[in-house]
This record gives sequence, C-alpha cells and structure tokens, in this order.
Amino acid sequence: MTSRREFLVLLATSTAAIATGKAMQTSSTDVDLSKYEWSMVVQVDKCTECINKMLEKQGIKFEELSLDKQNELLRNLRPPCVKACDLANNVPRMPDNPRFDCYMIRIIAAKATEDASWRFFPLMCQECEHPACVEVCPTKASYKRPDGIVVIDLHRCIGCRYCMVACPFNARTFTFKDPLEHLEKINPEVPIRKDGVPMKCEFCRWLIDMERCEGVKNPKPVCVQVCPYNALVFGNLKDPNSEVSKIVRTSKVVRLRAGLGTEPKVFYHDL
Repeated sequence: MTSRREFLVLLATSTAAIATGKAMQTSSTDVDLSKYEWSMVVQVDKCTECINKMLEKQGIKFEELSLDKQNELLRNLRPPCVKACDLANNVPRMPDNPRFDCYMIRIIAAKATEDASWRFFPLMCQECEHPACVEVCPTKASYKRPDGIVVIDLHRCIGCRYCMVACPFNARTFTFKDPLEHLEKINPEVPIRKDGVPMKCEFCRWLIDMERCEGVKNPKPVCVQVCPYNALVFGNLKDPNSEVSKIVRTSKVVRLRAGLGTEPKVFYHDL
C-alpha cells in the first residue's frame, strides 16, 4: 500500500505540479492557506558567527581581500543553509561561470561604517506582501498564494525577465542552460526546471505543503532545518504564539529596503 508521503511525493512530481505547482495544493483550499502568513527572521549575529568560522577554517581574512575577490568569495560561499537549499531545490550551480550560475540563497556582506566589522547574512526572495515581480509579469506567471508565498508558474513564464528587473533584492536568477546538466543530485520531490525561466526561493513550498498535509504543526524550509546556529526562524506570522511572531513583535528587527513599500516577509534581527 502506498504511504501518505509516497503519494505526496508522486503528486509533487506529476506533470501538473511541474506545470504550475498548484497540484501540490490539492488537499489545501485557498481558505486553508489563508490561515498562514509564512515569515522568516534572520538572526544576523549568528549568521556572522557561522561565516566567520568558515573563513577562519580556510585561513581567509575577508577584510584583506580586494572588492573583486570579496564578491567572488561570496558568490561561491556555501554555508549549510545554501548547500542544503541547492541540493533540495535542484539549483544548478556553475561557480566557474558566474553569468550562468543560479542560486536561491546568496550570502551578503555589509558593515555600518568604515571601521565596523563585516556582518554576513543570507539574502533570498523576501516574499513581499506587495511583490513588484507579480505586478510587472505580463503573463501572470508570478503570483502570490493566499499564504503569502510568491510562486512562478513555469508554463506561463515566457522568460521575459521583467520580474528580475523589478525585484529590488536581486533575488531571482535565470536558467540560461539546462539545469539537468549541472545538478549534483536530483530531488524527485521538486519539479525540474527547464532552461529559459527564472528561479527563486519559495520557502520550500513543496516541503511546507507536504508536511502540512502530514499534520506537521510547524513545517520549516530546509535552510532552517539544517542551520547549525539556529540563525533562521520560520513560522506563521498570523499565529501570535509562533516564535517568529514573538521575535517580530518584541525585538528590534528590520526589513530590507523597507521604504519601497513592498513589505517583505523576511525580517533581520541585529542587523
């Protein structure tokens, strides 16, 4: 007999799921999804500690590198969250060819003043309340689910890349080449993209939907699950008792480029 999880995996890899991703929501109505407002808090102190230890092990002093070398290092840096995301979501990596390299999470370095220490944190799709990518999409391939996750309908997408231009966070990359040729492994639970479409973080919606259907109370994206420093906090912002709600409500958090009015659902603590 097919188990519930086996059935959901088969469902996730069906033609309909590859086409739009909506087949994975068969057991979830829009009313069900509207109960959720998925959000993430990035604890920058912990992220910085993680990256600093990685660099220390490699004998690298980030502040001594040239700007070009710093950018190259950040582009190729794969802490546990990035590595897990790449493998779980079938992200094709081509570090030797930056133009064709893809990502869903990338590491950013920033400091408040010239004399301040470098701070490191992950940047992914901010799952905006008012996403600019959705507003400019001519075919409605980019749309927002009732739970706030911004999704790309791969069959409607014509590869115009208007969404990439509109995104103020540079959170989307384009599959110039066939991803299948550049994957270390293939996760059968996730649709395989073709070349000629953008990709972005979707909070591992395939996993979120699967775990919700299995009765998991607090589903989490893979980056959150593997983070060794518990730097990433994920949950339902509509649940006042969730950890993410408590942090947003009681702590000093910021949203990137908040003045643009997109209202990101990713918050940064201690930035």
